[in-house]
Amino acid sequence: MKKSNKKSKNIIIVSLLILLLALAVGYAAFSDILTISGTANAKGTFNLEFQNSEIVTLVGVNEEGTKAEISEDKNILNVNVADLAYPGAGVEFSVDIVNVGTIPAQVNAVTPTNITGSEHIKIEGLEAITTAHPTIEAGEKCNIHFTVEWPVTATDPLGEDGESTSFNLEIEYTQGTGKEFEGSAKHEDEAIGSTTPVEPKVNLAETITGSDYGKAINYSVAVQGEQVNNWKVFYNDGANVYIILDGYLENRLLPVETGLQTSDKYGVYSNTNRDTLLTALTKTSNWSEFASGIEGATATGSPTNTMFIASWNENPKVNDIKLNTETNYSNGELRDSTGLYKPYGSIISNCHGWWLTSIDANNTNNLWHANYLGYFTTYPYTANIMGIRPVVKLPSNITGIIGDTIEI
Repeated sequence: MKKSNKKSKNIIIVSLLILLLALAVGYAAFSDILTISGTANAKGTFNLEFQNSEIVTLVGVNEEGTKAEISEDKNILNVNVADLAYPGAGVEFSVDIVNVGTIPAQVNAVTPTNITGSEHIKIEGLEAITTAHPTIEAGEKCNIHFTVEWPVTATDPLGEDGESTSFNLEIEYTQGTGKEFEGSAKHEDEAIGSTTPVEPKVNLAETITGSDYGKAINYSVAVQGEQVNNWKVFYNDGANVYIILDGYLENRLLPVETGLQTSDKYGVYSNTNRDTLLTALTKTSNWSEFASGIEGATATGSPTNTMFIASWNENPKVNDIKLNTETNYSNGELRDSTGLYKPYGSIISNCHGWWLTSIDANNTNNLWHANYLGYFTTYPYTANIMGIRPVVKLPSNITGIIGDTIEI
């Protein structure tokens, strides 16, 4: 006896349905349509009409049979002049042309049509509309006076049934000059929330100069779980830009790998030997957390004395700092030293300045440092307790925007 496979077929059908639903959901997750709905109403009326027609004066015509009547739709002025009695007889008419629409109108002509009577009867004054007042703004009007006459200089009779004339006046007009739309269709990319165009980024090592030293830079890095983001531009050697911590590093953030001793909040020293201190400051692996903010960056515990002098001399506050190799003390004073080069103006408890990662060539037991008083000098590593200002060497290809601050 054959077993039924109906249950197996049902399982396959259900599985296929689940697969189709999954595909539909997946497609919906990656497919969307931005629909912009709106209306643009083109609303305007374009219409001139005759209003307020009257006879101003008449001579030598039948007054009762002479008239100027406006049609029901106000688009035509029906003119009739009866019984011109002699050369010199005529009528002067007045009528308003009113713009009852919303669009300025340019009057091209007021043209007589369906003229009856003698060709010697003259209709004059209609051409003035195109020269004296060609454009009629919405809601405004133009008044014209025109005449119908048997010229006094005429020598020929008007002929049979020529003493009377009739005609229709019609206005020819187009859209007049008005205020025109002057918008422009264009595309611009901006950062979200920005009200100004985005400045292009430049290579920092190719662009930063001494005038940019001391500017804040938006470098931020997590050190022992705490965000350290107070950095300034310190030096550009033409290949790399160096940034420095804006102030002494608190000892609680000092890398334990350095093996250095600490005193109070900022003081750092080594009671072993000078090489231990120098290695602790220069070994980049000790300071890797400080360089983790940007791929390719490296860090040390302090700048070298050479970098320190070059940075100072390239800054707008140029001073001829000179290295005094004849003595070990007070080897050049940083006049007006503030901010970037000397962050504090008085001794911090057990911290008399900050270390530089260079030895004194004349006395290899000494390390250079920037004294809190502004002196750039050397002392034996055991003579004073100095602070730390880590320096980060940015990668050569780093780009950013240079303004009052540096954005990377």
